[in-house]
Amino acid sequence: KENTTLTTLELGYNQIGDEGAHVKSNILDIISRSRVFHRHKDDIEVDGFSSYFAMSEETGKSGKLYIKESVWEAAATTDGLVLGLVHNVIRDHLDACKEDDLQSTKDELKTLLNTSRNSDGSPLLHLAAARTSAKALALSQYLVKEIGVDLDHAVTDKEGRTARDIAMAGNSETRNWAKSVGTILGRYRIEEEGRYSSGSCTVDFATDVTKSKSDPARNVAIKSMHYREQFDRELKQRLGGSLPNTSNGFDLYTGFDLYTKDDSGDMIENGKGLNRFDVDHVVPLLRYHSEDFEGKYYQCLIMLKGERSMDEIIRYEGTAGKDVNKITGFAVDLAKALNHLHSDHNLIHADVKPRNVVRIRGDNKLIDFDASVSIGERLTEKSSSGYLPPEVAAVRFPLEESLDDLMRRKQELEREIEESIRSGNYKVARISAQLEVVEEKIKQVESAGSNSVKEESVACAQVDIWAYGVLMFELLTDRPLFKCDKIFDNLLNDEETRRLVNWKDITDEDLSDVLKDCPDQGLTESAKDLLQKCLSTKQSRLKTFNQVLQQPFLNREGLQLQKLD
Repeated sequence: KENTTLTTLELGYNQIGDEGAHVKSNILDIISRSRVFHRHKDDIEVDGFSSYFAMSEETGKSGKLYIKESVWEAAATTDGLVLGLVHNVIRDHLDACKEDDLQSTKDELKTLLNTSRNSDGSPLLHLAAARTSAKALALSQYLVKEIGVDLDHAVTDKEGRTARDIAMAGNSETRNWAKSVGTILGRYRIEEEGRYSSGSCTVDFATDVTKSKSDPARNVAIKSMHYREQFDRELKQRLGGSLPNTSNGFDLYTGFDLYTKDDSGDMIENGKGLNRFDVDHVVPLLRYHSEDFEGKYYQCLIMLKGERSMDEIIRYEGTAGKDVNKITGFAVDLAKALNHLHSDHNLIHADVKPRNVVRIRGDNKLIDFDASVSIGERLTEKSSSGYLPPEVAAVRFPLEESLDDLMRRKQELEREIEESIRSGNYKVARISAQLEVVEEKIKQVESAGSNSVKEESVACAQVDIWAYGVLMFELLTDRPLFKCDKIFDNLLNDEETRRLVNWKDITDEDLSDVLKDCPDQGLTESAKDLLQKCLSTKQSRLKTFNQVLQQPFLNREGLQLQKLD
């Protein structure tokens, strides 16, 4: 039979029009790629690994591995087909390595591929990620999984893009791979630093790889919650009536951007979406997940990543006790946020503390609503005892000894003191110290007895006002009011518990540390007055955050703002 296979096609000097010109261009491109492919294939048969990689020649030294121009030529083919040859060469080279040399060879290749660029400033992985062919994707996957080439922030092209950024703009297969590798829930890449763990949750900072670099919602905090009850409570408080209209992974800002630019070009918040709370006061919830994913169950909230918590600001920024402008700003921001909860939503936060206030774009906002309840409802068991008001602590931490037992012990010690005095021995001081401890325990039991369980269990604004006062004390003095552990913010020992339960008023000794270097006595006195009104017994404490916002320290119009040395 006669061979009718086309062996020659004359493309020149034909009247083929625009469509024909496009066909002609495609055919020429195919011919060019085919020539490159076959030339590379022939070179590989002769030189193997050396067709793409070589050792530099340095006098008196062992050579250094470098990438030859043939690699960049392979990456430049429009369909990425020749990259399949590069993949085969690298894989065969590693397969041929002795076991003892394999890891060091991989490390050498990893360093080379992370640092080498073509003439346009792009690494090989970036170029492969930009191609749409299965061969290019296979190479990308191999470089990341087997060699450990950096898909993320450590390696970027001249436009500042990571290989993952480029892959996320590719076809569906490439995007799905880029979303899945090194992530959880198919989109969040956990950062190496920033994890915080408590008894009820773990918080990680992460990058949402589905978002572009310019998207404010790209950098997130993931709050993974251990207890379903607390997860449900926080969702209910944050979403309210919107909760039935949401689901796993549902974007709570669908329909508009989280931020827009104002006339000056500054980023401003655009609204609260399906969030219940005003984003001026509360870090918004972006989405939530309660689902099995690849064999693991996730129960987490996704929020915007804060710049720093108030706890970190106090510890690292030298603000506490010194920078009056910032302290006043913190005081006003937090009071307005809590007033928003109380007045607009009839809720209390119930776990106000420095860790639960974060700074985002210069504003201080609340987080963590898994202890939050409506005013008039019972308080939950979740709390940080270092920020509980004394009327709650008195019932929550009762002594094991009864009042009758303590009164009998007191009488015994008093008789021992009298006997010691009569006999002239030296036990009086020791026995007196024991008596002092017993008398303090009696006060604690009597104080607890004056607060009924019903009274302790009911949420009211004064629970948050007390905690606000404890936080403000730390900001105004640069020291905590109570000694607490550093992880859970709970009272450190029984002595601190008794001190809280027996609380009457803040002492002059404690107040002496308030803005002690401030030259403005009136300003210092207004700060002390705020603390006295927040840190008193329930009967004398301020009743609402409207009252807090009216205090002179939070209304400093006409006063000279100053930063203390």
